[in-house]
Amino acid sequence: MAPVTPLAVSARKPDAPPTARKRQRGSVRGTIAGPTAMTICNAITAALKQSCGKGPTKVRAYSTHDHVAVVVQDMLTPLERTLLQDGHEQMVSEARQVLIGRVAQECRSTIEQATGRRVVGWQTEVNPSADRAFTLVQLQPL
Repeated sequence: MAPVTPLAVSARKPDAPPTARKRQRGSVRGTIAGPTAMTICNAITAALKQSCGKGPTKVRAYSTHDHVAVVVQDMLTPLERTLLQDGHEQMVSEARQVLIGRVAQECRSTIEQATGRRVVGWQTEVNPSADRAFTLVQLQPL
């Protein structure tokens, strides 16, 4: 199994202090360089903000040889948080799955341009109670 290498980038709110920025790491064979990961994180953040009215405050990208994993945190809107408090986790999860499907279509070309590889698969798991989503993007093998 190929090692998972964190790409030390994350989207952050503009009002966050400069010390909140993550240091970019050097490229490792089979991984994505920092600027590429930042492009992917920014595209996903912008698409979620456009679709939901609120973007996530944390987005991180990790890569292995043929995959990019994206972890999105602090993404829920006040409406979704209210629904969760009232016990409607399944409803929030289903709505987020639909929205992330839309994000996948919007971000596909950006990811392909950034990585230089075709996206051949996209799988997402949403955990509303943890206010996180995990997306695994499968790239065309080298």
